[in-house]
Amino acid sequence: MPGMRAVRLHVFGDRPRVDEVPPPPPPQAGELAIEVSAGGVGAWDNGVAAGHLERFVSQDLPIVLGAELAGRVSEVGAGVDGFAVGDRVMSNPGIVGAWAERVTVAADSCGHAPETTDDPQAAALPVGSLAAWQALDLLDLRAGASVLVLGAGGSVGSAALQIARVRGLRTLAITSESEIASAREFGAQAVRDYHGDWVEELRDAAGTGVDGVLDLVGGETLYRSAALARSGGRIVTSLSEAADTQLPRGITVELVRMRSDTSTLNAIAHLVNQGDLTMPVGATYSLDDVLVALEETSSQRRTGKAIVIM
Repeated sequence: MPGMRAVRLHVFGDRPRVDEVPPPPPPQAGELAIEVSAGGVGAWDNGVAAGHLERFVSQDLPIVLGAELAGRVSEVGAGVDGFAVGDRVMSNPGIVGAWAERVTVAADSCGHAPETTDDPQAAALPVGSLAAWQALDLLDLRAGASVLVLGAGGSVGSAALQIARVRGLRTLAITSESEIASAREFGAQAVRDYHGDWVEELRDAAGTGVDGVLDLVGGETLYRSAALARSGGRIVTSLSEAADTQLPRGITVELVRMRSDTSTLNAIAHLVNQGDLTMPVGATYSLDDVLVALEETSSQRRTGKAIVIM
């Protein structure tokens, strides 16, 4: 089989590059081979490249970057049920490993791509939607409860607002001024600019205290949110460094450890097919322009998800 192209990082802190590499091995038991058509770009990709997330990378350098992909199954390993050659799939294979023209990944990290989207839109879904879904599962709030989303403008936050709405939760949010309108569109019933005095501005909406907080920001923002949480309430954070935050009134902080799994990805696809969940794509880039995609994601010069086309 001829070689293929992949975005690889050779040294942490250096610029990734597009390399010609050998194809991946055939799928072993429990694996799928996928012809990748698109990959999602997120802040975590810049974190890996810069070396800030090096501790989460188990592979030796050079590594293939990318945590989100969409494409078609080209081969099915032994013992895999629920997938067939030609199926459109999406996956989070891990914090790295997605941005290559062909990949071999664990089948249980894959789900069927939504029928109502193209592959670039499907590639925008895995990380943000999975993290939001599993964080809300961890909060374990019943319909009618309230949740405050800190940093609602990114992919995790916007997915969380939409999934919370489907679950019947009352949502409050803080985000940047430019993203307030979209947060309301996605279901936030009270939303404020994080640059302002949002704690005081959300007190009426919080009532006697929100039942849960989803933190995607950390630091002082996380600490301040405790003023709006009920005593004994729970905060779930996506940031490992925020999990040890000590808060008053018996409020606990727990880290969501996101994992890609077929059942959750298929449930996410179902919401997309029903029109209950969307992840807007802001711009698409060729594989040769992946550095531009990473730069613009880092600088947040564009709204919507950046996608690399393989």
